[in-house]
Amino acid sequence: MRLDLTTLKLLLAVVEERSMAKAAERSHITAPAISKRIAELEATLDVQLLERHNAGIRPTAAGEALAADVRSVLALLERAQSKLSEYADGTRGRVRIHSNPSGLAAGMPNDLARYLQDYPQVAIELEERHSVDVVRAVAEGDADIGIYAPQVPAEGLVVRPYRTVKLVLIAPLGHALAAKRKVSLAEAAGYDFVSLSEASSIGNLVLKIAAGHGLSLKHRLRVTSFEALRCMVAAGLGLGVLPEHCAAPYAKAMQLACIPLTDGWAQYPLSLCTREPETLNMSARLLVEHLECRASDS
Repeated sequence: MRLDLTTLKLLLAVVEERSMAKAAERSHITAPAISKRIAELEATLDVQLLERHNAGIRPTAAGEALAADVRSVLALLERAQSKLSEYADGTRGRVRIHSNPSGLAAGMPNDLARYLQDYPQVAIELEERHSVDVVRAVAEGDADIGIYAPQVPAEGLVVRPYRTVKLVLIAPLGHALAAKRKVSLAEAAGYDFVSLSEASSIGNLVLKIAAGHGLSLKHRLRVTSFEALRCMVAAGLGLGVLPEHCAAPYAKAMQLACIPLTDGWAQYPLSLCTREPETLNMSARLLVEHLECRASDS
């Protein structure tokens, strides 16, 4: 059975106004047209909905019951429309972000906190991935926004600068280089290193820079996470290279020295990538704009 929403609204107007004429005025339609529609509705349902009296129109029990259901349906539709409007203007939605480890610590927590203050109804799904996997996820539609190292190709994606990360050499406090105010990779090359795997953008970068300068680093140990690298260096197993914001907060507790690197490549850029803006939902577009503004202010 198909029920026409327009006719149901007209029935509700008649029930509430107790008058066909007043319902017609309220609904901007003629009274005969309303009468015809309701008569057809009664025939369809095979039940009388209205009783006509000298004092006006009164709904039957069936008419009252149907009118109550119509009110509920209209309220539900209004809530649905309001919610959809929020999705359309970006105040409600879901944004999927994939970021490499450097991006997660390079100001992103504060950036997201500020964004969610303005858009508390937006759900953020944040995953940590290596840069190669970040770019792939964005390209394949598994992520809306990617934060990654720009040396990874991102063909077909829209790429924007995000932040610059400062890389430092970390050493246990008793190490010969620990007291230095700054150091180059060449000065450190003669010592043992704890290195990030080649799947890591930073690990890959250090290997390429060393090879490009004819340096032979002694990789005593390879690890796959920043946390593991800090722990191995603290245990005296070698030196390491990490973003300053991933090393300095742990330095005192782990008895580590964070030594600035003098090499130009130690200013390590991060990029933000997305698919074409028109393919993103409004919440994601607003977050991209927010991240761009926050990056430019940093």
